[in-house]
Amino acid sequence: MNIGYLRQIISSIAEIQPLGRTAEISGIIYHIIGLIRYNHALRIVALHYDKEFAQQAEIVEITESNGCQPRTNRELLRGDSSVRMTNIFHTVEIISIGEKQFTIDGTETMPCDLQNWEIPVIFTEFFKRGWNPDGIEYQSIENLFLTTAEISGEYDCIPDFGENPVLRLTFRCEPKPYWVEQPVTLSIGTEYPDKLYFQDKDLSANHWVQINQVYLLDIWEETMKNFDDPLLAEQFAASERNKHKADFESHFTAICPKDMCFLVIEYECEEDISLRFQSKEWLNATIQDNSSCMGFLIKPEKKTGILGLPLKTSIMAEPISKNCAIIDTELVFYSILQKYDDVLL
Repeated sequence: MNIGYLRQIISSIAEIQPLGRTAEISGIIYHIIGLIRYNHALRIVALHYDKEFAQQAEIVEITESNGCQPRTNRELLRGDSSVRMTNIFHTVEIISIGEKQFTIDGTETMPCDLQNWEIPVIFTEFFKRGWNPDGIEYQSIENLFLTTAEISGEYDCIPDFGENPVLRLTFRCEPKPYWVEQPVTLSIGTEYPDKLYFQDKDLSANHWVQINQVYLLDIWEETMKNFDDPLLAEQFAASERNKHKADFESHFTAICPKDMCFLVIEYECEEDISLRFQSKEWLNATIQDNSSCMGFLIKPEKKTGILGLPLKTSIMAEPISKNCAIIDTELVFYSILQKYDDVLL
């Protein structure tokens, strides 16, 4: 940090408009500070107070600093699901201010660490414009989190909303995980005539899944087909294609060596529910930090399954031998789409 950086933070703010609205949802306090314009970018800035999450995160940090880090992939997944920040701003899709509607392109959240100069600068600039942090002013700042939401579009000025406009937050659906840990033995190429029933460990709610098929997917083979696609040759020069191919091979080898596959489970289940399967071997294995990460989406060839419901897929992104016929897995958790009701402030 230096004075030049501080000057840069201050000078980057072109315009500010306080809003100062507070709501308490499920025991968590949310406060919209107001709007900031940086050049042509317009952002809405908000605080939320979550004492329970801050305490849990501190315990995890102390535990890990003492060398008690998660040792297995199972423990890592459990940690990710147990210490999860509840922040409704992450799922805001549209914010209405007065008669005007704005789409949110993305959000970023950080703890209110006053060593991060950007945070006291934002507070100071809003205070200078008359910001009233009613409902949140006496909460411990160590338990506050600052969220910045990017508003879609370009702006030469902050729009005129009139005096004391009503704010409405409209949310998109988001998946919420529920832990299951139910053993499931899967056979490649076998028919599954019966439903599998399972229960989550938190709510004891009963659910079902109808597995349609289980197969091995050779990601290497499928990806090489894409690199050899004539349409790709029309869009990219050979040197550029070769570079992308080499980059893929370099990163993906650490995730799935050649001659290994991923397991894909096609299934039907209740609406808005998706499933996560992993092998017992992977769950109980020591965490391997290879600093490589890729996401995969597999679309089933058929739209509907044997029950006439939409087919879904779960891909086990762990290397499986091509000779594998039977594998011991667990239905680790299921996720269900949930959506907050609109919030008026």
